[in-house]
Amino acid sequence: MRSHADTFHPFSPEANNIIRSGNGISPNPNLDRDIYNKHMKNRIIKGNQMPQTFHTYIDKYVDSDDLLLAKKVIKSLSLFLLTEKDNHTDTHDMEFLELLLQQTHKSFSSHIDYNTTEDAFNQLFVWPYLDIIGKTITLHNCKSDFVQGQPYLKSMSRQLQACNLYIDDKNQYKSDGLLKLFGLKELELLLETSGCLINKDRTKTNFDHHKGVFGTLAMLKCIADDYAFGSIVNFTKVKVFFLHAADRELHFWSVCYQKEDVFDLWRESSLLIEPDFQDKEDFVPNLIQFCWEVKCKIEESVRNIVVLKEEHDNIKRNYRYSSKRPVLLSEIINPIILKLTQEEDSLGMSKLGPIYSPPHP
Repeated sequence: MRSHADTFHPFSPEANNIIRSGNGISPNPNLDRDIYNKHMKNRIIKGNQMPQTFHTYIDKYVDSDDLLLAKKVIKSLSLFLLTEKDNHTDTHDMEFLELLLQQTHKSFSSHIDYNTTEDAFNQLFVWPYLDIIGKTITLHNCKSDFVQGQPYLKSMSRQLQACNLYIDDKNQYKSDGLLKLFGLKELELLLETSGCLINKDRTKTNFDHHKGVFGTLAMLKCIADDYAFGSIVNFTKVKVFFLHAADRELHFWSVCYQKEDVFDLWRESSLLIEPDFQDKEDFVPNLIQFCWEVKCKIEESVRNIVVLKEEHDNIKRNYRYSSKRPVLLSEIINPIILKLTQEEDSLGMSKLGPIYSPPHP
């Protein structure tokens, strides 16, 4: 794609060897369709359906006539969990459902005007759910947790410094929230960026999307640097993520490295926000499924990072006393490192997409 870079906006995914795709995503009309179709053909899409044990309590909740009756459903689930064994997998899953239903109920019961500010929207529909997801990912002692309140994306600062592009602390990349693995070198695995609900400013929305894309590239590069003795085969299985709010939808995107220096930007899932209790019949099952999908995808990536780490440790140990060394991931994986600023870089962003539509054949 780099041979056709002049065709694209310099900040577009296509100009930087990134193929943006996924269910409901239209390709850039200037992108070579043969490249796009080959890419889509090689994709293996695996969804993660929520456990069937969730259905009974979700049905009871959405069938409730008012908030009081709905709250009693959550209480009945809590009482059920008190009688279950703590170490059972099904119990942990049901505890996840309990936390999600409790937060959903808080959102429905809140008097906060969710459309006044970005923080109000995040407070009701984003941060609490990412916090639940972060705290319930416990495999491999990864110590996952969600940090909110505009934390700096350290991956970006680190990569800018490595490229001698870091200016000063005032120009660090501020995110809306980060999911970090405190047990794995504090790796940043999910970046959250969003605006108010029903935000019609296309330039701002598309700017946030592309800012998130370049943020995840820095995150992915840090993983390659930290586990540089790992193999390309295992590295291609590692994904980093960002969650982006656009209009009334949450879009869950992943980024991973593919062969031939191409990065895969894929919309894994999306959720239409319906903030009123009267919309619970559609919204609650969709919300639970969305959160389950996010949790499963992150857990899958944690497992793959651990495999990469173990491979890195073993191979590095084998080369401890050798005068030779293999070609390192840190030398192979070199995405563009770019920190966008809205004041300087938003020109033309309104036309860059993504374009949400039925999938093309």
